[in-house]
Amino acid sequence: MQHRIALIGLSGSGKTTVGPLIAQVLGWPYVDIDAQIVAAAGQPITEIFAQRGEQHFREIEAKVLHQALSDAPGVIATGGGVVENTQLQVALQESAFVVWLHAPPQQLGARLRAAADRPLLGDDPAAALQRMAERRSALYASIADWIVPTATLTPQQIADEVVRAFTRQQSAPTTSSVQVTTPGGHYLIEARAGLLDTLPDQLDRLRLDGNVWLVSDTTVMPLHGQRVLKRLQEAGRTAHSFSIPMGEQHKTLDTVRDVYDWLLSSGVERGDVILALGGGVVGDLAGFVAATVLRGIAVVQLPTTVLAMVDSAIGGKTGVDHAVGKNLVGAFHQPRLVLADTAVLATLPAAERAAGWTEAIKHGVIGDAALFEDLRRHAEKALALEEPLTGQLILRAAGYKARVVSGDEREQGERILLNYGHTIGHALEAESNYTLRHGEAVAIGMMAAGTIALRVGLFSHEALAEQRAALEAFRLPTRIPQGVDLNQILARIGSDKKVRAKRVRWVLPTRIGAAVVRSDVPGELVADVLQELVSQ
Repeated sequence: MQHRIALIGLSGSGKTTVGPLIAQVLGWPYVDIDAQIVAAAGQPITEIFAQRGEQHFREIEAKVLHQALSDAPGVIATGGGVVENTQLQVALQESAFVVWLHAPPQQLGARLRAAADRPLLGDDPAAALQRMAERRSALYASIADWIVPTATLTPQQIADEVVRAFTRQQSAPTTSSVQVTTPGGHYLIEARAGLLDTLPDQLDRLRLDGNVWLVSDTTVMPLHGQRVLKRLQEAGRTAHSFSIPMGEQHKTLDTVRDVYDWLLSSGVERGDVILALGGGVVGDLAGFVAATVLRGIAVVQLPTTVLAMVDSAIGGKTGVDHAVGKNLVGAFHQPRLVLADTAVLATLPAAERAAGWTEAIKHGVIGDAALFEDLRRHAEKALALEEPLTGQLILRAAGYKARVVSGDEREQGERILLNYGHTIGHALEAESNYTLRHGEAVAIGMMAAGTIALRVGLFSHEALAEQRAALEAFRLPTRIPQGVDLNQILARIGSDKKVRAKRVRWVLPTRIGAAVVRSDVPGELVADVLQELVSQ
């Protein structure tokens, strides 16, 4: 059982205000790391920076934090930059329940505009905090056990949420679930074998008492849909089912209209629930239908692919494709539950399983170096679906996305990091008429983005080689197939959702476990990299 809570986050996020409130509730000592640094140095932080420099400050900070983590119990308010020290990341994860207090940099900048004791903020706190957020957000997400979006909460409400989360985790620890907490909904992601059989009990727990509308595709419904319907009927639930054609080419408004017609002609009501049983296409489309029919009804995601389990079923992004590009019509609609039964993965073709692991590798590259290394080392076991390793890796990858989504539900900040490899990947996928699997296209996109990062001086040759080795260990492509029209790829990149003011926002890695967003990549450089990656 943990006896420490460590608060992390940018300057101004409320750590020193909320920390004492949490400590008071728990009856624990409160430790302000900045105050401890001042006491240890015998001078204010501004003077430490002015006279001895940031490096000296960081050395004192590391000593003080290590000491605080060796004392128990306690509530610790850390400095905003501690996550940039790898050793302190490990120490925090091993010794405390880590909570990220997340707030938009613009809000924090306004709060700190007149602060005189923040030497790293300079004359423009909002701009400085935005740069820090781009550099640190993935690091905060990777070590946090819990994330509290603080923008609309009072200090007491934040403290209450931290205490609830800590108490819940300590009193009922679990290794088979993680939590997503966003303004749009709070829900669990569960991952282990046999979960589909628990579905009726799960619906009862969530008080989803209305009729059940199961949406799947023509491949998954015969494999797993009848089992789900049988369990629901045995539990006395009224359940209906509908199969959409399989394949990305059917993730369209025409298919959405077919599902609308089925639901509305069959008497769907606001208190009912849609079950999305399938891979990313089913999850995206059924989620979009749930977000829009009757102005929104509940949806439970039942992912049946590795890709959906670690990525697309999590976070509430729903939608369909348009002729201009992928996922351009959609809505944010958080599920009430994500239930990932890893036993169903055995029915997937080997190539489909391999493609799904791309998203897990992506999570490792942008924010979880330990996950990346474990995936690289255990690729063969993961491809063979060895348990309990497979379930653990899926849950860790899902947990990383859960933490990021909890801090940025609507992709206003660090959630864009999850698009690593997707700018070029989506274009490749569409240009291939979806003959390339999503994960295969994203794997190539990751190599393209990694090469761009190398060319602009962000990523090393060694790190790029490590990424390539991990992808190839999962038998994923790393080069663009012959015959692809590169001019069309460049045109599709220009219509990507991440374009702002006609400038492409590129997610680029800085090392394994960290990434940034850049909008200053020349189009000529992108074209050169694409040409370099064409298969020989």
